[in-house]
Amino acid sequence: MTNENDLLANEGQEQKSLPSMLNVLTILTIIGSAFQIISSIYSYFTVCKSAEVLETQEMPEVGGMLGDMIDSAVMLLNKQCENRLVILVATLASALLCLLGALMMRKLKKQGFMVYIIGELVGPAAMTAILGSMAFGGMMSILGMIVPMVMIILYATQRKSLHA
Repeated sequence: MTNENDLLANEGQEQKSLPSMLNVLTILTIIGSAFQIISSIYSYFTVCKSAEVLETQEMPEVGGMLGDMIDSAVMLLNKQCENRLVILVATLASALLCLLGALMMRKLKKQGFMVYIIGELVGPAAMTAILGSMAFGGMMSILGMIVPMVMIILYATQRKSLHA
């Protein structure tokens, strides 16, 4: 009976010893996933209106690179409007996988790291499949790739704390 109690006590201690860096990363992931869920739902309902407003907006004749950027933005918004349900599903799947991975890592489960990585890769892969090369045209999309890569690297440094 004493050995069983010791095993249970040790098991409880392992779960309580969440490293501070892993704690911070998972909290940031939970916040980021919640933000992504909310913003993707909001975008689902507003992207078509944004495209409509941008198309009907009277803009001065602009040539060159600026004109191309404006035309590209209009085309991107129209394509997002056409595919908004698929984008919503892909974005929600990505956010939920990241959230699930973070929650698993909070319980120190090594599988959570793989679930998290899959979640981070689903979003950009889906956007590339849906929007093509337009998905990676602007500064926000570049930032959108840097943050997940940094998070994956930071989580990778914490893998030693995770157990099977």
